[in-house]
Amino acid sequence: MRTSLNKLSKRTVVFLSITVVLIIIIICDQLSFNPFQSKPGSLNDKIALKKELFIKYNAVISDKDLYEKQLMKLKNTYSSFETKFIRSTTEDLAQAKLQDYIKSVARKSGLMISRSSAQKVEIINEKPHLMLVYARVQINEIDKIKRLQKFLHNIEYNNEKLVFVDDLKIKSTGFTTTKGVSATIKLFAIAMLETKVLKNTAGLPPAIGITGG
Repeated sequence: MRTSLNKLSKRTVVFLSITVVLIIIIICDQLSFNPFQSKPGSLNDKIALKKELFIKYNAVISDKDLYEKQLMKLKNTYSSFETKFIRSTTEDLAQAKLQDYIKSVARKSGLMISRSSAQKVEIINEKPHLMLVYARVQINEIDKIKRLQKFLHNIEYNNEKLVFVDDLKIKSTGFTTTKGVSATIKLFAIAMLETKVLKNTAGLPPAIGITGG
């Protein structure tokens, strides 16, 4: 009986030993091929990063209504400004319209433009096609500075067009500021080029002219 118990105990110890060794080998094998072994903190870092991104995305989603209101406000502001753009089909025509508008404001201010010339054109957007058009004007024999002040005020604070003063030079040839005063002013405005669409009301291809021999 004692011999059988000893054999059983030895067998149990052997099997338990083998089992423990196999478990240790399996654990070591898994640890040796664990991709996170070289970077034990990388898993925690990934979890923390995902948590941070989730918080940011959630904050953006919660502010969606606020962003939509701000976007609508910007659209309304742009629409109100768009009515003050110089509209034209060509750059040359936009420059001519700017010069005509400046002359009109000068006449209303009691001044007369002595010389006017178109300047460079600067593209600021493709769709819609927006650009800055420049003009340089010269006003001679300004008898009253108040008229020049009125002209500059009417240019920049009017409700018709968005026109701005880019440069201003005042010269005086006399001993007073009311005689012999001239001003050279560089101005610019925002212009929008409009595409001219030709409509074919008959729905037929355009006719081709044929000349007889």
